[in-house]
Amino acid sequence: MDDFIPATTAEHLLWLLAEHGVEHLFLNPGTDSAPLQEAIATLGKAGVAVPRVILCSFESVALAAAHGYWQVTRRPQAVFVHVDVGTQNLGAMMHNALRDRAGVVVIAGRTPYAEEPGAPGGRSNPIQWHQDVPDQAGVIRGYAKWVMEVTRPAMLARAVGRAVQLAAGGLPGPAYLMISRDVLMDPPATEPGRRDRYALPSPPAADPGTVRRVAEALAAAERPLLVTAKTGRRAAGFHAVTRLADAGVRVLDLAESGCVNISTAHPLNVLTAEEGRRAVEQADLLLVVDADVPWIPRFTSPAPGATIVHVDPDPLKTDTPLWTFPVDVAVTADGATALAQIADELERTGHVPAVRPAPAVPGPAAPPPTPPVAGPMSAAEVVAALEEVLRPEDLVVEEAVTASVALHEGLSRTLHGTMFGAGAPGLGWGLAGAVGVSLASPGRRVVSVVGDGSFMFGVPTAALCLAAEAGAPIMAVVLNNDGYRASRLPVFELFPHGLSVAQGDAAGTRFAAPPDFAAVARACHAHGETVRDRAGLAAALRRGLAAVESGRSAVVDVHIARD
Repeated sequence: MDDFIPATTAEHLLWLLAEHGVEHLFLNPGTDSAPLQEAIATLGKAGVAVPRVILCSFESVALAAAHGYWQVTRRPQAVFVHVDVGTQNLGAMMHNALRDRAGVVVIAGRTPYAEEPGAPGGRSNPIQWHQDVPDQAGVIRGYAKWVMEVTRPAMLARAVGRAVQLAAGGLPGPAYLMISRDVLMDPPATEPGRRDRYALPSPPAADPGTVRRVAEALAAAERPLLVTAKTGRRAAGFHAVTRLADAGVRVLDLAESGCVNISTAHPLNVLTAEEGRRAVEQADLLLVVDADVPWIPRFTSPAPGATIVHVDPDPLKTDTPLWTFPVDVAVTADGATALAQIADELERTGHVPAVRPAPAVPGPAAPPPTPPVAGPMSAAEVVAALEEVLRPEDLVVEEAVTASVALHEGLSRTLHGTMFGAGAPGLGWGLAGAVGVSLASPGRRVVSVVGDGSFMFGVPTAALCLAAEAGAPIMAVVLNNDGYRASRLPVFELFPHGLSVAQGDAAGTRFAAPPDFAAVARACHAHGETVRDRAGLAAALRRGLAAVESGRSAVVDVHIARD
């Protein structure tokens, strides 16, 4: 380790994380983190580079922030939590990290093994018996890509190297590493361990024969449709999707993606949900790439004779027990890589899709829009105001739930990497995820659009505290409809003639006494403002953005129509 010799395994652990490129350690401390906290002070005084430690007052926001940072940088960060209870507090953010294939290393303490008097790091508090559970890793085993416990210092270097390698490589995902405080206090291994020999595999490419087959099918198709959700997470994916669109392939950019797969200004971008349903039904070839749910059979399905090509690093979706979408050609490949190969083959052969106009589907004539002047605001009006105040390079983080469609249909996003989302349904990601995006994008304005339910799920006091601790301000725009509309709509859907519809409400979906979100923001030293009048909406958003530019977070609580 050059001229530095660590005195404890905890010091070795911090050095290893930095050696493997981990820049931040999102720390929620507990009784088992004491050796790590002392090591931070010791290494800091010695001038040894270690990850920047960011205090997190709740575990779920720590993981969401690390997830957001990964989306921007594709570099895994570390989260430290307290034994089993801290692991449990990661909650739905573990689900999101699994489904969104987010590379992050979660390090959890373990109850000390030593009980004898004088044992360094041994048990010294009743909770260390209470927290000694039969299977701590079982709390998240179904959501972690890899699990290991470090039981002796000699295995630490290999375990950390493997954790970072697996988190970032192949199908990325969360790695879960456990280590007790008595092991952290042990003398370190003599073998330092370094980041070499833990190479990441290149993204898998499609075999040439399959590329030719898909390109020929695209060239022969009259109404090809590319359906994608997450290919645009990488710049190479955004570029590859655009190349296919430039060649005449329509693109359905699924709203669930939380990313920009293609510019909203591209003429072949299918912009509305209704148009997307028709496009699925009309296509004679569907190229499904990096999309977990390409369509919902309850509402739409491809034509019986349509050819369906599925490209995914795991086209069998082995972590989803019931995934039975029809597939004619399954391609195991990275989406961005395969689409670039297909575009290259089309250019090489001089073939372009034989695109024919889709048959017209008459719909009801829409009356000319008139700006509302009274009544509660709609989500679409808030999106229109955001469209007015945001710049193309601003970063938008989305957890708008039932307003997601309005956001994706009404907000222009023309640049790669200007839209983010959890890519999974675990609510509470939008605030701290935005902090992670901000931390990875210094100098950029970051705006998180969340529902009122999502705002509360996101532990706002902890998320705003994290933003201040990290120096990563965000503006949260709360679409406040006084309840859980996402939980009300299924009741209306399943019981269209029921009493709930007749009453215009469903049990357990209205907040009788909701918090004052602007006051919550001000209590956390952030700018807070409540908006009920559409005339003042744009000005309020500009004030929130000005706060972000000054280094201070903001919450703009916008009251919109309940339904």
